Amino acid sequence: MGAFNGGLVLTPSIYIISLASAHQRRSYQEAQSERLGFKPIWHQAVTVNDIHDHFFLENAFSWQRPLSKIEVACFMSHLELWRIVASSNEPAIILEDDVMLSNNWFDEVKALSLAEGIDYICLETWGKKILGRGRSINDLTLRKLILNSAGAAAYLIWPSGAKILLERFSKHGMALTDAFINQTKGWSAWQLSPANAIQLNVSVDFGLKPPFESPSLIAREKNLPPTPPSWKILFKMKLRRFMGEFVKFFIKATYFFRGTRYIVRYSDDAKKN
Repeated sequence: MGAFNGGLVLTPSIYIISLASAHQRRSYQEAQSERLGFKPIWHQAVTVNDIHDHFFLENAFSWQRPLSKIEVACFMSHLELWRIVASSNEPAIILEDDVMLSNNWFDEVKALSLAEGIDYICLETWGKKILGRGRSINDLTLRKLILNSAGAAAYLIWPSGAKILLERFSKHGMALTDAFINQTKGWSAWQLSPANAIQLNVSVDFGLKPPFESPSLIAREKNLPPTPPSWKILFKMKLRRFMGEFVKFFIKATYFFRGTRYIVRYSDDAKKN
């Protein structure tokens, strides 16, 4: 599938990571996609039961703190889709099943999928971000994403961007999914502003009432992350944590006058701010 077919814009693939046991979320996404006029590709989320203990312990200590099994499962769900996108010739949209989409979402993502020279576009808003220069695509505003604060619930990614994420995984291992994406460097990453997606558990912060209570599945995880098996592994994690915080501080200091730091609005709520 290409960007054009006889002058018509074709729809990018829209994947929704869906947990089979989350019936309320699945029903909400089915109704939302029907209302907005698109047909999603349902991607079965990796569960903790799919993660074998040996694989889990091999990957639990590759970030700044130990990862829980549900965090590893969440990362693997996205990783599977990055592999699919990387082997394709077109961008794709990846959504989690707890995301609320704006009324114009479908038309906007079709327009954004025609952009050139881009690896990744964050479609959601969450917290404060540092943004740089802007560009316009079909009356939509993109801002260069310098320091992100968002989940991994809604993004548009090109094969080039997926390959960058896969290469990073092969070199550094996994992390919390949103942190892994947000801390990726050396790619063309942008933020849609205002955003056209928002996770249900933070919608109230933007003056919106969620259709139902949807706490983070990771936040509800009852099993504690494993204890590092040695002081060397613990030291490596502490060092990654220190370097990560140092990089964030350096970026904030460097772009204090050159970048814009603010909370990106949600498009259906834009008139309220």
